[in-house]
Amino acid sequence: MGKEIPEINETSELDPKCFDNRQEAFALTNRMEVIPCCWLDTQANRKNPEYQKLLLASRLQDYDSVEEIFMQEEWIEFRNNLIQGKGFPICHLVCKKRNTAQHKKEIWMESSKSKRYVKET
Repeated sequence: MGKEIPEINETSELDPKCFDNRQEAFALTNRMEVIPCCWLDTQANRKNPEYQKLLLASRLQDYDSVEEIFMQEEWIEFRNNLIQGKGFPICHLVCKKRNTAQHKKEIWMESSKSKRYVKET
């Protein structure tokens, strides 16, 4: 029996975790492409024409820095769309506005063990 795929509501309100550091702001694929987050690196997304457009502006070998990639029109448009509540289907699953964290919890302590940090997404 396979795993159930959750229904994705692309009209759900977004709460982008990359905007306030609850999750890393980008990821790097094994194809040396900078992508908005690790959740986007799927075969289904690679078939999306808008995602393909973003990938074309995201190849490390074409730029001098990651910061230069972020200044590309496609990245600016992606960020502006997120602000307006528009994103790829996986954005509406992972970054759907919720009352509690759903996907990842990290706990770590300083070496002195005097401080404990918790990060939830």
